Amino acid sequence: MDIVLLNVEGTPRPQPRPRLCRGRVVSTADANARRWKDQIQATGKLAVEAHGQIQAQAVAVVMRFDMPTDKADRHGKPHTFRPDADNLAKLALDAIMTAGLLKDDAAVSTLVVTKTWAAKGALTMTLHLDDRTPSPVPADRFPDWIA
Repeated sequence: MDIVLLNVEGTPRPQPRPRLCRGRVVSTADANARRWKDQIQATGKLAVEAHGQIQAQAVAVVMRFDMPTDKADRHGKPHTFRPDADNLAKLALDAIMTAGLLKDDAAVSTLVVTKTWAAKGALTMTLHLDDRTPSPVPADRFPDWIA
């Protein structure tokens, strides 16, 4: 499997989550999240045409979300506000599954997600075979600092 690179421009949006309010489930879905997911899906479909569906048993995914701001002094620094990194990643993984690039996101064995301030919003995602080698420390032995 080659490295698959996706670049999607736009303001990253999180996966909407249902909320409980006064004993009722309330949808938090919004049109901006739907448009963002559609953009990722369209880019994922182009990757499927170029590379085919990823068939690997274990896939490593690295995502960088550029969160837009006009404040130039923030550019390149970590973004520590909402939306949460895990919710951004969930929407992106769901979108590439819908596009057919990844059959099942359960195959993602390594996931690295960063959020960074930037002049323009975007998502840069790479997917590749997770070919980690076993740790040199035996699985039945813990480091000395673990009591």
